[in-house]
Amino acid sequence: MKRKILSPAFFSLLAMGIIVFASLSSCLTLSESMDMLASQAVSQGLLDRYQAVMLKTAAKAAVEASRGLTPEEEYYVGRAVAANILSNYPPYNRPELNAYINKIGQGLALYSFRPAIFMGYHFMVLDSEEINAFASPGGHILVTRGLLRKVQSEDELAAVLAHEIAHVALKHGLASVQGARVTQIAAEFAIDAGKATGGEIAAFTSSFGDSISELAKILILSGYSQTYEFQADLEARRIIAAAGYDPNALACLISRLPSHDDKGGSGFAVTHPDPASRLDALDKQPLEPIKEPAARKVWPIPRQEKPNERAADPVLASFIRADRFAAIKVYF
Repeated sequence: MKRKILSPAFFSLLAMGIIVFASLSSCLTLSESMDMLASQAVSQGLLDRYQAVMLKTAAKAAVEASRGLTPEEEYYVGRAVAANILSNYPPYNRPELNAYINKIGQGLALYSFRPAIFMGYHFMVLDSEEINAFASPGGHILVTRGLLRKVQSEDELAAVLAHEIAHVALKHGLASVQGARVTQIAAEFAIDAGKATGGEIAAFTSSFGDSISELAKILILSGYSQTYEFQADLEARRIIAAAGYDPNALACLISRLPSHDDKGGSGFAVTHPDPASRLDALDKQPLEPIKEPAARKVWPIPRQEKPNERAADPVLASFIRADRFAAIKVYF
């Protein structure tokens, strides 16, 4: 029996319906709704039974795609995204510099909202003159030499790393991956439905690729949304302040980053909001007083100070950081 050829618009509507239901409904409601839709479509002659089964299968796949990833899944998705980015930006083979970046990054992560994640945070320097940095799900953070050359102190370097840590802690990349997965399910259903009816709707889904490569493209070409970037700035400022760094270091660094008006701009100029808007967002929300550091919660109770023991001198700490930064900067 020859199947009825249906219009591309019909299957586009079905695909979009899956996305809407996945966004607004519970998993149970989504399955029930797709079953009802498939049954009505068959009874009205809009779909045959084979196509109805495809619709129900797509609904079940969308339910699976919309669930939250486990920490282990998040790590491996993020590792795949990082590997995709590394195919465009080679790693910088300077063990001393990478060790330094990791020590600072690991310390800062303790003050984030997610101090402990599956397999921990990983930091790497990329051998690129482009001014950029990337944070993929699961704690994979990559920073270019071009951006490192913009920082003028360890405080500003901490601000760079804290901003990327904030993206991981706030699950910005994870939200992008899960959104892409649901969209991809709908797109794949539309392809199969088009083939089953003889409709030529492959073009409808040609822009949908693998969710992992899509997130890598987002990070490289356009960056996270402006809302996510502003959130990461606020959280980064809180992190560095809690860790004992200068909270104004982030604003100082942002003020020297390239703007959207720079000709031939790349990196931060296209993947991040304009510096002026970022500075304005920081000014509108002053830093709240630092409360008990989150890092204290993951360590044993600190030993009690002896009667004649003095707390760490912040001035001495700043000199140590300055000397340490000056020594490592030659590798930038």
